[in-house]
Amino acid sequence: MDEVRYRRAASRRHDPGLWLAAGLVGLSLLALAAVLAVLAQQALQAFAPAPVAQLRWRSDAGEQQLLAAVVTQDTQALVVRGSEWQRRGAEYRRIARADLLQIEWPPDARSLRLRDGREIYRRGDAAPQAPDGSGIAAVDVVEDVASNRLSRTEATGLMLRRAWAFVAGAADGGGVFPALVGTVVLVLLMSVLVMPLGVLLALWLHEYAGSGRGARILRAAMANLAGVPAVIYGLFGLVLFVNGIGGGLDALLQSATPRWGGGGLLWSALTLALLTLPVVVIATEEGLARVPASLRHGALALGATRAEMLWRVVLPVARPALLTAFILAVARAAGEVAPLMLVGAVKYAPALPLDGEFPYLHLSRQFMHLGQSVYDLALAGGDAPRDMAQAHAAALLLLVVVVGLNAAAIVVRNRLRERARELAV
Repeated sequence: MDEVRYRRAASRRHDPGLWLAAGLVGLSLLALAAVLAVLAQQALQAFAPAPVAQLRWRSDAGEQQLLAAVVTQDTQALVVRGSEWQRRGAEYRRIARADLLQIEWPPDARSLRLRDGREIYRRGDAAPQAPDGSGIAAVDVVEDVASNRLSRTEATGLMLRRAWAFVAGAADGGGVFPALVGTVVLVLLMSVLVMPLGVLLALWLHEYAGSGRGARILRAAMANLAGVPAVIYGLFGLVLFVNGIGGGLDALLQSATPRWGGGGLLWSALTLALLTLPVVVIATEEGLARVPASLRHGALALGATRAEMLWRVVLPVARPALLTAFILAVARAAGEVAPLMLVGAVKYAPALPLDGEFPYLHLSRQFMHLGQSVYDLALAGGDAPRDMAQAHAAALLLLVVVVGLNAAAIVVRNRLRERARELAV
């Protein structure tokens, strides 16, 4: 017996297919690590404290000077940001090194972040003033940092605090906490809607329909629907759910303002459920096919009905496949943005879809989504350098959410798979 196992292990070691699969897995993990590293590096620029410089340079208007934060610099020029008076309207300037007369890094330079998101630079203990000369109340200052005298430990702590403020919703621009809540609630609600329907449809296809003509047509339709672009589902959800069902409910309730007909969490979850339904059905049916026939025959021989056999024997053994379907559905749906922009996701939502007020989960509310936040920050923001860095931070957070949900499901799936193997033995 030991010799047979040794020969099998030796044959697997020399199997080129095994080495190819291992290489592809390693390449995938390397690509994921590279994506995470790039996102993290770019995201840090949104929270890293910029040094403050006293600049003097020549321009067409004559000699100028400015106390500003140096955003980037190279051998050719510096990009600096002056004090912000508008909430998102930082004044960026590119100063060529050939025009630079003097650059000084004053140790008493301070960077002040105000409650409404503005950032002011000053020197020493002078009272902070806005660029128009008006005073700033001390209660409005939420962060006062000596930018040029920060140690590495202090700079790291400041970056962590700013990153937490960005995630928790207390950062410039409101943070991404509402988008984080909206994304997680949407994915969980979509899973609750799609999993029962997908499992029932897969059970009917595999256990009852068999290989009939109708079953073949339905399987082909599922395979084709899995490749339909997501925006098509968004248009379908807009017509059927938002304008059709939602508009009908508003007319029936005689609502003065659109409640159900203006898009919301429920319509978005249903749209994503339709989007991921083919994936769930295909993965679940493949899992049902791997359940040993001896388990079915044994249950029926002991007097169980077909429904009892499916509910008490087949589905418990196939639970790893169900979790695989859940993982694939989450991976497909979590990053979708185009259909959500048509059926409920907005740039700014005044209230969360999940709160402490009855009925706690508000299905008719519009919501924010991390994917749309990435789009808005990267392409529609008013502060390009900072918004692009925050877009990378939001994308990193979205990736962490997806990986976290998938990792939890994978751990549960592996444990259930071991139990299923013990039952099969």
